[in-house]
Amino acid sequence: MLWDKLNAVEKKERTDQQILWEEDLLTSGIERYWKDWSRAKDEGKPEQLLLESAVIHLTPYYQQWIDKVCEGPKNPEWLPPLLSIGAAKMADITIRAVIELFLTRSCFTSIDYVHGVPLSAPSAQSISKLISDNVISIVNYQRAKKTFKDDWLRQSKFIKNWTPKRCRAFTKKMGKIHKYTPKQKEDFGHNMLRIALSSDIIQGKVVWLGRNRKSLLISFSPDVLKELGKRHEALETGSMVYRPMLCPPVPHEKNKDGGFLSPWIRKRMIKRYHPIGCDPRDYNSKPSDTVLDGLNAMMMTEWAVNKDVYKVMSTMFFNDYRIANLPAHTFKDFAFSRPFPDEGTKLEKAKWMSESTEAWGEWYKEEQARSRMLVRLSLARKMMEYDFFYMPYTLDFRGRAYTVCELLSCQGIDFDRALIHFAEPIPQTERGLRWLKIHTANLFDQDKLTYDERVKWVDDNMDMIKAIVEDPYRNREWVSDAKKKNPSFQRLAACFELCRTDGMTQLPIQKDGANNGVQHWAAIMRDKKLAKLTNVLPSSSPQDLYQYVADKTYDIMNQNTADSDWYPRFLDHWVEELPRKVAKRSTMCDSYGLTFYGIQKYVKEEGHVDWVAKEERGGAIVELSRALQDGLRGVMEKPNLGKDYLREVARLISATNKPLIWETDSGFVVQHVYNQIIERISYAELFNKQQLVFSTLSPDLDGDAQFLAISPNFIHSWDAAHMFMTISLMLLEGIRSFSFVHDSYGTYGPYIDTMDRLLRETFVQIHQSNPLEKFKSYLEKKYEINLPEIPNRDEDFDITEVLRSEYFFG
Repeated sequence: MLWDKLNAVEKKERTDQQILWEEDLLTSGIERYWKDWSRAKDEGKPEQLLLESAVIHLTPYYQQWIDKVCEGPKNPEWLPPLLSIGAAKMADITIRAVIELFLTRSCFTSIDYVHGVPLSAPSAQSISKLISDNVISIVNYQRAKKTFKDDWLRQSKFIKNWTPKRCRAFTKKMGKIHKYTPKQKEDFGHNMLRIALSSDIIQGKVVWLGRNRKSLLISFSPDVLKELGKRHEALETGSMVYRPMLCPPVPHEKNKDGGFLSPWIRKRMIKRYHPIGCDPRDYNSKPSDTVLDGLNAMMMTEWAVNKDVYKVMSTMFFNDYRIANLPAHTFKDFAFSRPFPDEGTKLEKAKWMSESTEAWGEWYKEEQARSRMLVRLSLARKMMEYDFFYMPYTLDFRGRAYTVCELLSCQGIDFDRALIHFAEPIPQTERGLRWLKIHTANLFDQDKLTYDERVKWVDDNMDMIKAIVEDPYRNREWVSDAKKKNPSFQRLAACFELCRTDGMTQLPIQKDGANNGVQHWAAIMRDKKLAKLTNVLPSSSPQDLYQYVADKTYDIMNQNTADSDWYPRFLDHWVEELPRKVAKRSTMCDSYGLTFYGIQKYVKEEGHVDWVAKEERGGAIVELSRALQDGLRGVMEKPNLGKDYLREVARLISATNKPLIWETDSGFVVQHVYNQIIERISYAELFNKQQLVFSTLSPDLDGDAQFLAISPNFIHSWDAAHMFMTISLMLLEGIRSFSFVHDSYGTYGPYIDTMDRLLRETFVQIHQSNPLEKFKSYLEKKYEINLPEIPNRDEDFDITEVLRSEYFFG
């Protein structure tokens, strides 16, 4: 380790710098929280909870006032329309006005229990004016909406979110604004405020401003402020933007969270939300020594910034190349410049508004990507000053490991993966070079060739690779146009590594499971056909489950053209075959319990029918999803029996209000707990019947969630076990550097043969006995019950055959 090569002074300097970073991290995170809160104070969670309880408490008082006013013989004409908003809205608007004008961050740190109301509090007059203005705006909007309902419905086709600003604009456009005098506003607002002052939520204090001048100041009561402050204090550290570490992280222990040096900014080792009042120990999954050793080993991996990739990435970004999924830097081409059709029809104007909104929506997404890239490159520059760094990890309740920071992480997107490599160079070997070539070919979409063919492809294209390294700006063969999972900069990193002349290597070489979830199901159910398609069983060349499903889907559409008007159109668009990418996402996720809605979601997100006109695209998504579902149905027949069994057990156990618990072969005990979410809807509906929904966790279990989640979580727990068991054996072999992402394992090229052997051995170890049987036995012993028998499985292949499958992880 490079850390061990530092002297005591150098170690102290890095540790001291890390402590300063963490203090800055905490301070800046808190400042970010309060900055975001100040933009919309009434949307803060503590304030929303206050609003909910205040509305429930005050509504009867406002209703009593409304009833009294309505019974009076002499009411001004302007008053009844304002009363139409109802008691609950009155209470909500009044408390919101106090929140907006009174609450500041300093309110929670300087609570005055002696005098009660600080001199900085707003006056009753200013709060009353804000209350009346808001009530009048809502009443005018509701009138305009009712009177011009057809216009409102027409605009609603293009406006997804009727914000208060849009509501006011609609009211103004329709000319349905009723004018009120200042005296009328003041009278109404003061009445609203006076009712709230009769409670213990807000309070007032009269102060003299001069000889004959006095003012009534309004604030929340000290007890309310104290409770709000406590809730904000619990939330303010949640806005921290984590970064890598300069010194080795604190190791995780069974009863102690590790990671950052400062305990108050560490993330929990196993993140889990608990119901209020419940003992967290009853809900936490429990790691074993094997998992802890593996997690700490991943944290101790030393990383460095790949300076060659950084130079190209930063140059292209700051010069607006906008290739390889790089966002724009200047946004000079992002204005929606088409003029508004003043003389056009209402439909043309509405269409312009819709297109404008969509265009600026894309601009906003690009702005987010731009900001993220600026942070990424800034962080990379900072890390280059220190030569090497570390990345803390945590676990989810299934045992899967996650880096605490996505930027500069091996679990990040293409930009982040390409920007880092192992910090310490080691001598390259002949086998390491072979695996580097295979890794490079994989990134250039040659992963369906045999290993020898992939090596040959790289050898045949070395001139191209050298040209890329010499001038990556002009020679752009490394650039992919893929919108999702674009591997461009990882390709570039591989090209730089291939052209090294110092005989050393630092690049992590990745080996990915061939649809790892289905691999586990094929082994669990001993499904020979599926095992062959996912390379669990050996073959002379890599098998492709995604293309198999795509071909089946294509055949189904070909044979059933009369059943759907869309099938002939799909066949015309995809003339010879359905591309594997169309079936990939759905096939990949099917082993985790895919629904028809999920298939539609992936078809839409991946843009597989973007060639269809926008107004027809919805039908195309449904029909292509239906064909994919039919294509998947026969392939996953046996795994579906296993998933049905898990759901049946989940239903039986959930009926007793007990969690599902099982132990994987890594020793990790999974607590599968989904509590019921109790939702309470705020009684106050503001402009457009938008309701505030408040939720808390109940100690009772959510049977539906337990039922739906068991299938994916069961498989995820076993792929996590596979990963940590592999790391455990690698540690025994002396390997200390890991680039692991759930079902994609990586280390130095010269160590790949060892890793490849060990990951197959651990897979055999897991599946020598049936994980479903282990699941059943654990629950029966824990709860002293008898569960249904597990589904029968084929026994016509030997699981040890995977030891000979060279494409198991390719």
